[in-house]
Amino acid sequence: MATRWGICSAGKISHDFAVALKTLPAADHQIVAVAARKLEDAQEFATKHGISRSYGSYEELARDPDVDVVYIGVIHPHHLKTCLLFTNAKKNILCEKPLAMNTKEVKEILDSAKRNNVFLMEVEP
Repeated sequence: MATRWGICSAGKISHDFAVALKTLPAADHQIVAVAARKLEDAQEFATKHGISRSYGSYEELARDPDVDVVYIGVIHPHHLKTCLLFTNAKKNILCEKPLAMNTKEVKEILDSAKRNNVFLMEVEP
């Protein structure tokens, strides 16, 4: 069964990630949903990348039961709030670097991931 990805943010870094993910076998990885702050941006991203679901809020993506892991491509001042949203929704996370703005925020994100028993990884673009 393929790992089902959700993309949080429809910007350039998320575009680059989606393109890279498509180089892997579809039997192993599939992007099933994308969310942006504006539905129109998510819809445009979804059309460009052949993604079946688009959401106009990150909360909708967090509630999607068909998403196994979320790639977070929002700008880093918003990583804390976004990571907490998805860890509390029991979603595994791949988050763009830097994970947070300071060590206090990193600790808060790590504590939430541990408490919710989810995978969390920071990646470099």
